[in-house]
Amino acid sequence: MTFVSALSARLLQAATFPDTIIARTIPERGMLEWTSGVLQLVVLLLGIGVLIATILLIVSMRAGVRKFNETVDRLTTETKPLLANATAIVGDAREVVAMLRTDVERVTNAAEAFSEQLLDAAETTARRVDDVNAVLDVLQDELEDTALSAVSAIRGVRVGAGELTAGLSHPRPRRTSVPLDADDDDDDD
Repeated sequence: MTFVSALSARLLQAATFPDTIIARTIPERGMLEWTSGVLQLVVLLLGIGVLIATILLIVSMRAGVRKFNETVDRLTTETKPLLANATAIVGDAREVVAMLRTDVERVTNAAEAFSEQLLDAAETTARRVDDVNAVLDVLQDELEDTALSAVSAIRGVRVGAGELTAGLSHPRPRRTSVPLDADDDDDDD
């Protein structure tokens, strides 16, 4: 039943029984009901306290978030030049690295070319040393032959001189000369 239909039913009763008094009896409240009411008031006050504490917490968190955002904004504005400088430093470092890489490549290429030239020079020097050694070997052989010939010539001169001096002091019988024809026969043999 709806509120409107209940209200109309009561009004009809009041119209039919104008002199009827409706009395209600209120039961006596006991100690349990009083404590229940007080507890309900305490719970209501605690709920209101928690609600106020939550509102204060939210307000303080909002203030903290605002301060944090302000700090972040301030740090952002302060660090933008630092970031720009750091970016410029990184760019300069990249350029330096690129220049060093180019220089290292140049030095490496020059070292390779110099190494090849040194190897070529070493090979040429080794060939020339071998040639000089061969010439020195031939020269040594010739000098040995010449020295032996000179020593034998000197010895021959000394022996001949000794024989001449000994022949003058003790005459020896003279040899007879060998006919020229006999030398020709020896050469043919």
